Amino acid sequence: MKMYLFLPFILIFSNSYAQKLTDKFQYKVTYKLTYKLDSTALDEPKSEYMILYAGDKLSKFSSRAKTLSNPNVVQGNSGHTSREALTKFHYEILKEAQSGNLHYTLKIPKMDDTFYYIEEMDQFEWTILPENKKIKDFKVQKATTSFAGRDYIAWFTPEIPIAEGPYKFNGLPGLILEIADTKEQWVFEFFGLEKLSPKVSYKLNLNQFAKTDKEQLQDLWYRYRKDPFSYSNNPIIQTSLFHKRCTKNMWNLLLKC
Repeated sequence: MKMYLFLPFILIFSNSYAQKLTDKFQYKVTYKLTYKLDSTALDEPKSEYMILYAGDKLSKFSSRAKTLSNPNVVQGNSGHTSREALTKFHYEILKEAQSGNLHYTLKIPKMDDTFYYIEEMDQFEWTILPENKKIKDFKVQKATTSFAGRDYIAWFTPEIPIAEGPYKFNGLPGLILEIADTKEQWVFEFFGLEKLSPKVSYKLNLNQFAKTDKEQLQDLWYRYRKDPFSYSNNPIIQTSLFHKRCTKNMWNLLLKC
């Protein structure tokens, strides 16, 4: 990883103590994400498989390609493979049930730069409706909420009593199997569920990441996406008012809000 000591007021390092996230995952849920970045475009929607691991203390959500490239499960966090290039989603989202903290980690593709920030988990205002249906073998119930300027419809199952779901979604009395915004720009469909036996150990050492905040990470990601070569030669975060507006719009568009 590059040394960012010349950015003392931008990136915050937390190496004074070992900060680790550990748990044993009991469930592995696979979703098919179908998304369209521009609702007015005529392009075909894109799709990618996403994985949610859930344990008693922690959940982890990321793309399947990133999960396959990342040996954090069982082995800790070292090494990477070219599978990362197969995904458009280079983040991992870790939610701590007890503290209510959400850890958002990001690895810059094809580089060793890894960052994270911490924020409070979103407190979704769910409206649970009486409507029911079946998704595969699970009886599910309908719920609605709003998030990041979009209205969402979710289907959750009390048969799996964990208050988890894909991306940042959480807080229903059962696992969210499907959720989509009403314009169907972002659609998470249930693909499969595995109850892990034995449970799968997980550990993540956050000291191997540079700690930052949400705004700075958005700026950095924007710079990389705009010009990867320039970023690799000079990974300093440069910010202007126009730059911030562009970054915020793109970040929201990519569901990284």
